[in-house]
Amino acid sequence: MNIVFCDIDGTFQDLAGEVPKVNYDAIYALQKQGDHFVFISGRGYAQLTELMDELDSECDVIFSNGGGHKLVGEPVQYNHCVSMSECERVIAILEARNIFYHIHTNEGIILKPVENYEANILALRKKLEVMGEAGKQIMDFKEAFFKEQCQHVEDPFTYLTEHPDLKVMKIELMEASDEEHERLREVLSSESAEVFSSFTQCLEIVDPKSSKGNAIKEFMKNFPDARSYGIGDGENDLAMLAVVDIPVAVGNAKEIVKEQCQRVIGDCLEGGVGTFIFEEIIK
Repeated sequence: MNIVFCDIDGTFQDLAGEVPKVNYDAIYALQKQGDHFVFISGRGYAQLTELMDELDSECDVIFSNGGGHKLVGEPVQYNHCVSMSECERVIAILEARNIFYHIHTNEGIILKPVENYEANILALRKKLEVMGEAGKQIMDFKEAFFKEQCQHVEDPFTYLTEHPDLKVMKIELMEASDEEHERLREVLSSESAEVFSSFTQCLEIVDPKSSKGNAIKEFMKNFPDARSYGIGDGENDLAMLAVVDIPVAVGNAKEIVKEQCQRVIGDCLEGGVGTFIFEEIIK
């Protein structure tokens, strides 16, 4: 049996873009021959529903970089969440440094009203100007998402304490300054919090057990004789690529990712994932 673990953003799908048809076709072909295709993403489960609705058949899903999972025919499970004590520590640091952050919970994303971060967003837009139209599209999408699809609260930590049923999957920040990124990595990391880069100018803070690598190890306990593939593009995929039998990078992946992989395939936009599956795994 083959099990393909595949990242979504930048790997299976371009940011908010159309999914290449060959990628969907590859999922169905894998399932038809008795193999598994597993989405493994930094997105929260609520952010995956639109993509899942496009599928003709259900897939296993590992979300929030291993913070939770949804297996076919089973309820959603939240395995490794950020503790309230870590939320308090991290949020205090971000507030003191005026960092643009948002909190992923099991019921969606919360953040302060976006008007609080106009200067931060402007700085991010300037930072991404070197990317041309692609950079503008990223920030247009991000800003619209934060304004229209997230819940706005005046005091995020107070809101969390008043809603103890919420589970914090991760805290994510966007920061234009590369120097500040490095400082934040140092001050935010602890024995109870792991910090890594996930997307352009983003850092994520998660529970140390909330990693794609750990999630795959737990998943593979049920399939000890299966051959595992991992396909990714970003830093948050490194833990996945370190534990699978065959690590694979899409052509648009970061160099640090390509260096850890046995194979480099076509770009995300070209349907590199689906093409690879058809050429290498489908009998």
